[in-house]
Amino acid sequence: MKGVTEGKITSSRGTIQERSIRVFNDDWGLFGILDCLELKKDKNGVEISAYNGKYTVSIVEYKISAPKNGKIRMEDRMQLLGQKICVDSLFSCDADTYFYYHDTRRRERVEFAEEDYIFLKKTLNEIREIKRNGHIPPIRKDQYCSGCSMKDICLPGKRGRI
Repeated sequence: MKGVTEGKITSSRGTIQERSIRVFNDDWGLFGILDCLELKKDKNGVEISAYNGKYTVSIVEYKISAPKNGKIRMEDRMQLLGQKICVDSLFSCDADTYFYYHDTRRRERVEFAEEDYIFLKKTLNEIREIKRNGHIPPIRKDQYCSGCSMKDICLPGKRGRI
C-alpha cells in the first residue's frame, strides 16, 4: 500500500483525495497522520477555502487485511475515532469514517457512539498516567502490538517484547 503514505493529492469525479495529512486536536492531546482524507463536492458540505467550495469530509484508514471474525478490533476503532476527533475539530464538520481493507478491496463505514468517546478519553487518561509513572503494564495475552501505530511510543526500546 505504498501509495497511501506518499502524500499525493488526486481528484476524480468531484472527489479530492489527500494522503498523509497531519492532524491534531489540542483539547484531546491528539496528533497524527491520516492515510487518506476525501473531500467530495457537496453544496451542503463545509467550506474548504483551499479548494474554493463546499465538501463532505471523509477519513479512510487503510488496513492490510480485514478482521478474520468480521469484528473490527477496538484498537483500530479508537485509532479511527482519534482521527475523526482531529478532523471534526479542524474542519468544523462531522466527518464520515471508513476502513479500507487491501486484501478484500472493500471499504467499511464505521459509526461511533458516545460510549466510544468516553472509552477513548478514559484510555488516553490511563496512557498519560502510565507515562507519568514511567511504568509499562504487562502485555495482555490477546494484545496485538506489532500492528499498533503507537507501539514506538508505548514500547520504546522494548521491541523484544513483541
